[in-house]
Amino acid sequence: MNNIYAALEIGTTRTVLAIGESEDGGRLKVTCRAEIPSTGIRKSQILDISQATQSIRSVLQQVERKQDEAGAKITVGNAFLVVSGQHVKADPFSGLAQIENTRVGDEEINEVRRAAQAMTLPKDRELLDIVEQDYVLDNLGGITSPKGMSGRVLRLNTLHIHADCNRIRDARTAADAAHLEIREPLFATTCAADAVLEDHEKKNGALVLDLGGGSTGYAVYSDGHLVSTGVIGVGGDHVTNDIAHAFQTTNAQAESLKTLEASAMVSQENGESPRVRVELGENTLMDNRTISRQALDTVVNARLMELFTVIRETLEEQDVIHRLHSGVILTGGGARMKDIDRLAGQILGMDVRIGHPIHVDGLDDAEFSPSYAAVAGALLYAHRNYEEKSILGDIFGRFFK
Repeated sequence: MNNIYAALEIGTTRTVLAIGESEDGGRLKVTCRAEIPSTGIRKSQILDISQATQSIRSVLQQVERKQDEAGAKITVGNAFLVVSGQHVKADPFSGLAQIENTRVGDEEINEVRRAAQAMTLPKDRELLDIVEQDYVLDNLGGITSPKGMSGRVLRLNTLHIHADCNRIRDARTAADAAHLEIREPLFATTCAADAVLEDHEKKNGALVLDLGGGSTGYAVYSDGHLVSTGVIGVGGDHVTNDIAHAFQTTNAQAESLKTLEASAMVSQENGESPRVRVELGENTLMDNRTISRQALDTVVNARLMELFTVIRETLEEQDVIHRLHSGVILTGGGARMKDIDRLAGQILGMDVRIGHPIHVDGLDDAEFSPSYAAVAGALLYAHRNYEEKSILGDIFGRFFK
């Protein structure tokens, strides 16, 4: 029997639940997924538990109905939680170990790993991940495997990724009320990176930007490991709000203009109509209203330029931008924006591609697979870390009941 996993994302704009199943060749396949517009969420944080619970309950029902139609009568009982938002932080921390006989052995490696995990977080923070970076032996850094090397002091550099525990607790509360147990919280951006990056890109240096509704996560990889990560508090909703304010539309009309008509680059003469029709809203007197396409693009361009400029300044401040030889990979729903890759490349000064999940199957029929990158990465995490334990009487009983 193949192992089965579930991942839940409670995002600013949508709530997603996906099911992944291990295949005979060792690959993972997304066998079922459902999504609905989120309610009670703002900037990736729950503001109304009851509305968030209803969103989770709705995607649960959709998944179970699809499973039933496919002949698999399964009730989802457990899922990994994909966490995003500006409350997610990452701090460097190093562990030290003395070398007893001048040569590094398993005992010293285990000791330095234990020391690197000993960072104490404030009581209001919850650990999402500890990412091992590189070893330093005396003054020699950049070591990936120190076993057998000679020296006196061994250090392991790590990144501790953590979140506001109250935000995680709210998500657990909403999920519990929908009869879904949260197995483990995972950081959305590093999940997305795992789904879309090749090993050689991590080695040569790559930047993943996960463009969400309420925020944008970034993850910098170099020499095969994560060197920096964080969240910028600007997302797709900010663009929508700018459009609504500039052109006095409803948020629904602004969202439609953003997704169907707008470009991240200010439009030139390219054969398109210079005017854009505003979709009919509740006010039928505005039935024939149009706005300038160039004005629309100018509003969108200004906000996205601000976002990419902040990201560039952040990377320059961290002195990592020169290490990104594989360029930028865009994921999340915001990557759907027309010409956003062109604008990102212009501001960041490097090649940009849209990040489709490449390490999972089953998303070929998705309307826009980069928007599922974080969920796909969470399923990959479960597949890689829990596969040996995923037997009928263990994981199946805990993930599905």
